[in-house]
Amino acid sequence: MARIVAGDEAALRDVALLHGGRVLRLAQRMLGSAAEADEVAQDTLLRVWQHAADWDQARAGLPGWMSMIAWRLCADRLRAPSRHAHVNIELADDVPSREPDAETALMRAQSMSLIQRALQALPARQRAAFLLFYVEEVSGQEAADILGLRLRAFWSLLHRAREAVERQVGVTAAKGSSS
Repeated sequence: MARIVAGDEAALRDVALLHGGRVLRLAQRMLGSAAEADEVAQDTLLRVWQHAADWDQARAGLPGWMSMIAWRLCADRLRAPSRHAHVNIELADDVPSREPDAETALMRAQSMSLIQRALQALPARQRAAFLLFYVEEVSGQEAADILGLRLRAFWSLLHRAREAVERQVGVTAAKGSSS
């Protein structure tokens, strides 16, 4: 980080290579769009470049600090009124699999789709808690730090998120089997 503060662009590239994938995955899962996630990842790196001198290693490790920046950028996008008009063009690229076990692949895709829709229906903080802990496998304390919460509040938020996903997936699956 000292190299970045000194204006060393190669150091920023190193940080991007080491930690950019985590930021990109978090943003993509939060936003549901690879294009938007790419923009958030780029904005996160820009903020790291601009605010490197403000980073306090005692408060958060570099991956946690970058995740916190990305989380806030995602939350801002999710709150934006124009966000609700967004159409995910990437879904048009979905082509049915021609795997020999197509039924299993279809069932798995449907399950993943149910889970993804359930995650998208969560409030942004619950979605972030769920993704950080279960998908990115960040520790509870680090996830709490990223979200600016006390650990106990994080566990409560995560519990509500998990229950909401389970409830939504269960309700949707029940509706699908009764039709």
